[in-house]
Amino acid sequence: MTRKAIGVVVAIVVFGGLAGCGGDTTETASVSVSASASVSATEEQDAVLAQEARWLTAITAGDRDTIESILSPDFKHITSEGTLLGRDEEIASIVPVTFTMNATEQTVDIVGDTAVIHGVNTLTESGNVLARERFTDVFVKQNGTWMALSAQETAI
Repeated sequence: MTRKAIGVVVAIVVFGGLAGCGGDTTETASVSVSASASVSATEEQDAVLAQEARWLTAITAGDRDTIESILSPDFKHITSEGTLLGRDEEIASIVPVTFTMNATEQTVDIVGDTAVIHGVNTLTESGNVLARERFTDVFVKQNGTWMALSAQETAI
């Protein structure tokens, strides 16, 4: 892939809202859960990370229907370039991609019905690293389902 083509892919990632989504749910994550929680910290952590992984899979597949089911009505995304995207813009920008995203260094903090994931997302294609970004994704539990409320990336 040429540098220009990589730049286009990274632009799609940054402006298309792809880079902030994590996916490696096998990594150990920390969790902080309020004392009144009826579900164990591990179960909540697993549920949030599973939704994060589902989001990642949907993004790379260009699966707008699944993404619509994950993003809350008030979803906002700040890209690593500082662009603010609303839910509709985020969904409209989704197209299938050929690279993979691997989230590492994930930590999960849960307070009540709000979960915050911090991590590093590495985008690769054919063994080549296209981009690395530190991300923060915020989820809110609505009707028993963790919904993405906010995403933000910083290029590293």
